[in-house]
Amino acid sequence: MVSNSPIKLKIPPQDLQKFAHFPLEEMAAKDWARSLPVANTQSVAAQLRRVLGDMNRAALSPEKRFAILEILLPKLEVASSNLSRRYLNQPLVMPEEPRQMAEIAGSLYSLTATAYTIVAVEAIQGQESIRDVNPARLTCQAIRRAMVCSGLRFLQAFQLYRPVHLHDWLTLHQLYALAEAQGLEALPVKDGDTGAETIQGAYLQALVLSCCKPNQLRQSDLAAIYRGLQEWSSLASLQRPPSAQGIFMVYLDSDQPPVYSSLNKEPQGSDCRIINTDALVARLKELREGEGRSGVSFDKDTLLAPNMLDHMANSLGSMSLRNFKRSETNQSMWVSVGLSAAHYHLAGERLFEQLLFGNEYIPPAVDRVATNPFLQQTERGDLWQQANPEEDFVREDTPLKAEGELQVEHQVDLDAATLAQLFEQEDSQLSPQQRYPVFKIKMINASPGGYCLAWDETLPGDTRTGDIVSLKEEERQDWVIAVIRWVSQTDDAHTRVGLELLSPKAKPYGALILRKTGEKTAPMRVLLLPEIKLVGQPHTLITPRAGFREGQKIMLVRQDEEYYIQLQRLVSTTGSFSQFDFRYVKQIGQALEENTGASHASAYDSVWSKI
Repeated sequence: MVSNSPIKLKIPPQDLQKFAHFPLEEMAAKDWARSLPVANTQSVAAQLRRVLGDMNRAALSPEKRFAILEILLPKLEVASSNLSRRYLNQPLVMPEEPRQMAEIAGSLYSLTATAYTIVAVEAIQGQESIRDVNPARLTCQAIRRAMVCSGLRFLQAFQLYRPVHLHDWLTLHQLYALAEAQGLEALPVKDGDTGAETIQGAYLQALVLSCCKPNQLRQSDLAAIYRGLQEWSSLASLQRPPSAQGIFMVYLDSDQPPVYSSLNKEPQGSDCRIINTDALVARLKELREGEGRSGVSFDKDTLLAPNMLDHMANSLGSMSLRNFKRSETNQSMWVSVGLSAAHYHLAGERLFEQLLFGNEYIPPAVDRVATNPFLQQTERGDLWQQANPEEDFVREDTPLKAEGELQVEHQVDLDAATLAQLFEQEDSQLSPQQRYPVFKIKMINASPGGYCLAWDETLPGDTRTGDIVSLKEEERQDWVIAVIRWVSQTDDAHTRVGLELLSPKAKPYGALILRKTGEKTAPMRVLLLPEIKLVGQPHTLITPRAGFREGQKIMLVRQDEEYYIQLQRLVSTTGSFSQFDFRYVKQIGQALEENTGASHASAYDSVWSKI
């Protein structure tokens, strides 16, 4: 059954009188593309944007428009890839220049999708006039290309934690509706790009990505999931009600993303499609238990981590709802970002060594070079070097400058938050307050399970979802532990960060991994979250992301305390930390002491009683 609803695709009128960039012929387009300054990404992107904008308004046959677009497409892909390096991995509150690069890249995706949409619409409307190519194949290729470009625009919006632009969801849905009306949605088209082989696969690639809670993921994880869905989207399916079953559903004539089927209150008409993800979830679980235990690698730059497989399976396999009601608030709270910062503040503002060895701990001489004049290396050399400098000439590592080339020295001023991230490894040149800064942040709302905060420019620039944070409300004395669960950019360019509380208490320790050879690693910062019997939460251990795994035996140490534990189930993991269940274990000496202590005591007691 095909929907009788009219297609709501909007394309610009072809009213441009003169196309000034080059003659609208394939050879002229090739010559123009070759002349682009490949080393100047911003210039190339600006020129492509002007050409696409004008070409979308120029009268042109669909087959010729498609051929010219295919010539420009490699340049578009290179420009978009280069631009992404300028706006990804930026602070949550993005500076002006990266924001402009993101806007240019987004407009390129939008203009390219519009250009291919024009090809599809005009090929359907004027299929009798198309002679050199099959009209159905041309339409299928054009719709799929438009789908892929739209999907990349969605990926960019998710990576920047921004809301999807108005009408973007409607355009995506209507492209699929157009293909479905023509019976083209399942025909395979191999174009060698980053999209799925069919129109339905490219459509599901974007839909399923939006169902994976993208505001909880890091930019690299989103890119890896999108790449994985290029292959796995065929395992999901679109079904029609009322016999269809699936957790998610979508309306083809709406400007909305997929929603939970069970929460839908509207009647399921002919434009409704149910997204069935059962086979996809089964495949993800199979990968997780098999070769995916160390992640899934698609290429040298794209790795889908094991925790992302878990995240996808959980997001696509079950419905999750908020457990607590939010309450608006205008209060402020103190926040410190990172596991090391949380460790420092929970330890009563003591350094790691002071926690392990006591407040009177003095670092070894080799660790105090900066304050020990006898251990500092002189830059001027000894007297003989000063007397014969030509005998000690050392060629610099920097390459020779070309004649006449200006040598420029750059000096970069960094704020305290950035310095804290750069000097995570206990740099003696920075005070603890600089290494582990505390920020006063305004709360938007709060619930028993977490907070929503208004993030601003003063906060650490490389903060990401999954980072550990320590929190303290103004009227409280104790620090609590939370994790950044989601990030969102609002329409007014403000940044909102959602925090989930992990524990109202935590105790900092140093953790030494016990090797099978009997050796111990150097101590690393960990946090012990105590058991909360009231809610049935067992004790867990927060560790760094790397180095710890299930089954390891660990020694927890701090001044006058020493415990042996064994890590058990991995409860959760993010890009920054892991959380393990654990059990306490006894060493042989402790067990012997307990077993023999009682018997020895009773024997001596009987002897003394007889004297």
